[in-house]
Amino acid sequence: MSSSMRASRLVALMVAASLLTVLLVMPPSSTTAYAAATVADFRKEYQRIMESAGEGFGAFYRDMTQPPASYAWECTTGSSAAFSVAYASSTAPYAVSVLSTTMTVTRTAVTAGVSYELIGIACDLNAFCGDMVRGASLSFPLKVGAVVIVAGAVTSNGIHNFLPVSFYSIQSSNECSSEHIANVTKVFTSTSAVWVQLWE
Repeated sequence: MSSSMRASRLVALMVAASLLTVLLVMPPSSTTAYAAATVADFRKEYQRIMESAGEGFGAFYRDMTQPPASYAWECTTGSSAAFSVAYASSTAPYAVSVLSTTMTVTRTAVTAGVSYELIGIACDLNAFCGDMVRGASLSFPLKVGAVVIVAGAVTSNGIHNFLPVSFYSIQSSNECSSEHIANVTKVFTSTSAVWVQLWE
């Protein structure tokens, strides 16, 4: 081996060793982590939206967050083979679509000159929640046992108003019957932490 080749190899080894040293002493890279929201965060934000419509509207919070009296809900599997999403038939003004691993909630219609902002949160019955999301379209991962709570705000000609609350129950696909009906009694009739915190 020529002296020039040996020198080149020595330089390469020294560079590799230097790089390894740098990697060993550098702190590990990290991604920015955001604390998950709580049911209380959603409750406070919805109450704020209600009060923006006019002083005293927050008093209707309990009425707006009560689940429907019937627990035989419509359901859809969409394009998912493993999951289904159940919802009360009176989910207007929202529309829900289900993909293989996510669900999306949007407005059923958009009116020119009117702006909408939805807020939503997905939690299990023990009130362990993901981030609270907001926007014109909200997406949530599908996870059996989770409930999704959606509300929103609407602004037209400088006048603010609030949109109703809608609940979605994520279940396994076999819990949605061939008639597209699911029973969600067990979700809403327990004293689960998620409801205690939403209604306190």
